[in-house]
Amino acid sequence: GVRRIGNGQGPPSTKDRYNGQRPTDLSQRVSLQDYPDPTDLGWIFTGSNATSRVEFFESPSNSPDTYQTVRLDWYYTTATIKTSLYHPTQGATQLFGHAVTPDLYLQILQNPRAHTNMRYHTRANKPH
Repeated sequence: GVRRIGNGQGPPSTKDRYNGQRPTDLSQRVSLQDYPDPTDLGWIFTGSNATSRVEFFESPSNSPDTYQTVRLDWYYTTATIKTSLYHPTQGATQLFGHAVTPDLYLQILQNPRAHTNMRYHTRANKPH
């Protein structure tokens, strides 16, 4: 089955990921005190989609290897977080956390590769 995140309007487009636009209506955002903006923890803001109520970020990488970049989708009204990264043995992976606690949110932002019991994992199909 497909697990919907955000408000169920469908996934944001790739162009939104890099539109450089912050959402204008943050009235329903979870507390900034409990869930600080990821840029405060070194993430780079890249774009957003107001309909899905999601902001996009990437981790800074000192490596020219694009597989080292971690992408973050932050659904700011539901405290849902998705990290997409490349795992050396499993390939492209995604970790989802729905309604994460402030402590878990900070842990994920500080170490997006950390596995927790509160997130579930998906992975792209590998060619045979």
